Amino acid sequence: MASLDQLKLTFFEECSELLQQTEVGLTDIKEGHNTEDAVNSVFRAVHSVKGGAGIFGFEALVGFAHVFETVLDSVRQGSMATTADTLDVLLAASDVLADLVQLSRDGG
Repeated sequence: MASLDQLKLTFFEECSELLQQTEVGLTDIKEGHNTEDAVNSVFRAVHSVKGGAGIFGFEALVGFAHVFETVLDSVRQGSMATTADTLDVLLAASDVLADLVQLSRDGG
């Protein structure tokens, strides 16, 4: 059976992939590739980070990811437009999410 430290390492490795997926998806949308698949992909990535963070008790990461996920859900449902300003905020949120993942990894 894997130790808790090994499971956390796996979580953080997956976070790296999910954060990259988030950035690529948001960049694609900003460049005019506003497809339902891209929005759903970003939503799933943030949702996965949130779920894993919850398992390990990273409350600040969970809280921020939850808000990020809620905004993305508004985009998915069409109640929030993907304007340039909205996408700038979402890209900044992606950076904050990455910072929170790193802080959690470092024990902060």
